[in-house]
Amino acid sequence: AYPGTVSLRLETFVSVLREALESLTEGGFRRVLIVNGHGGNGPAAPACAQWAAGRPDVKVRFHNWWNAPLTSEKARSIDPEATHASWMESFPWTRVSGVRPPSDPKPMVDWPAIARLDPIPIRERLGDGSFGGRYQRSDHDMDALWKVAVEETRALLESSWG
Repeated sequence: AYPGTVSLRLETFVSVLREALESLTEGGFRRVLIVNGHGGNGPAAPACAQWAAGRPDVKVRFHNWWNAPLTSEKARSIDPEATHASWMESFPWTRVSGVRPPSDPKPMVDWPAIARLDPIPIRERLGDGSFGGRYQRSDHDMDALWKVAVEETRALLESSWG
């Protein structure tokens, strides 16, 4: 993992989610929206669905905010090179104070070459973790993206949970 990253085994992460869902339902919640912010957490989504399947009175949604349709469309309209650890993750409130990112875009990752590698060599090739593109965009661009992401997420909360 990269410095500062806390990593959990999938089984541990799923266990934490299940316990959180149990706690929420014991507290009376019947609709739970899990807003996911990292692709590495995606494998937990089926476990959440499986947990909910045994509880017909509870609805659980697992929402990947960054690749939801409207958010993804907005990101591509700002800059089609919206990748992992690129400008798309550099909101004014997530930036490290006093650190200026490189001004030049990083070359895009050569996926065919990297796909055959194990995790450690992949990390070595990626260096800073970015898959390529610009490191930062204007606060205006980021605010516009965030607005769409929040609206799209809010719409899920307010829509029918059938």
